[in-house]
Parts: sequence; structure tokens; C-alpha cells
Amino acid sequence: MASIQKNAKGWRAQVDRKGVRRSKVFPTKREALDWAAWTERQVLGGISAPGRVTFREVIDRYAREVSPLKRGHKWEFIRLERMKNDRIADLTIGDLDAKDFADWPDRRLQDVAPASVRREFNLLGAVLPYARREWGLIQKSPIEEVLKPPESRARERLPSPEEIEVIND
Repeated sequence: MASIQKNAKGWRAQVDRKGVRRSKVFPTKREALDWAAWTERQVLGGISAPGRVTFREVIDRYAREVSPLKRGHKWEFIRLERMKNDRIADLTIGDLDAKDFADWPDRRLQDVAPASVRREFNLLGAVLPYARREWGLIQKSPIEEVLKPPESRARERLPSPEEIEVIND
């Protein structure tokens, strides 16, 4: 069972399940509760190994723990919610590889503009390395092997004769 207690350095979360005891201190109570729930789930067998977590669960956790710390968290949250509806969200993070992300931009280009696809791709490029570095869920980020969608060409607009006349007057 998990317990959350306030102490001088923040909030201490303690988990004691099936003979496994873990404890960690967090700056906020919300982070302590999230960690305790995640840890209890791991201990109780909800997650057999870090690689067995679905990509949807990783996206949820990133949206809950990391995105609120960013200035553009509102838009990032909207993009993450959209990503959870894609078929790659159902795959386990350990089973994801570069080919799963290689065709993702093509699917997204049917719904949104190329600039939006690049933004979402950059966000994916932040979620997976974070899951590797901070949570230890994967050994290597598969998105690092995929080429980013190309940037859109800048528009070349010429002024109309009427606009030139207005400038000259």
C-alpha cells in the first residue's frame, strides 16, 4: 500500500506491496501520487517489464508529468491526445521500432498540414528519449532512426500591379 507524507524536502511517497518497499521524495503531492500509483502497478504485476508498457500509457504519463512544466503545455497536451488515437499508441513501447514511425507522417498528412506533422514529429522526438532517459522504459529511442518530414518551402509572393501602384502613390 502506498502512503504519501509531507516532509521538509517535499512529499515522500512510500510503496510497500508484496514485500517490496520503495520510497522517493517529490516536490509536489501530484508527482508523489503518480509515482506511487505507477510503482504499485509495477509491483503488483500490471506491468511485467518496462518494455511492456503501451505507448499510450507513456504518452499519458508524459502529458501528466512533463508537459505541464512547459510554456506551451496546452497545445502540447492537445497534440498528445491526438497521438493517443493513432494505431501506434496500442503497441508496447518495447515493440516500437523505426518502421512504426516511418509511415506515421504519411498517415497524418491526410489530416493536417506538413508544418503540423513536423511539430508532432518533434514532440514524439521528445517523448521517447524522455521515456528512455528518465523512466528507463526503453534502451534506444526508435524515432532517432527516422528522417524528419521535410520543411515546407517558403512562399514566393509577388506584389500585384495594384499593390505596386499604391506603394508608388
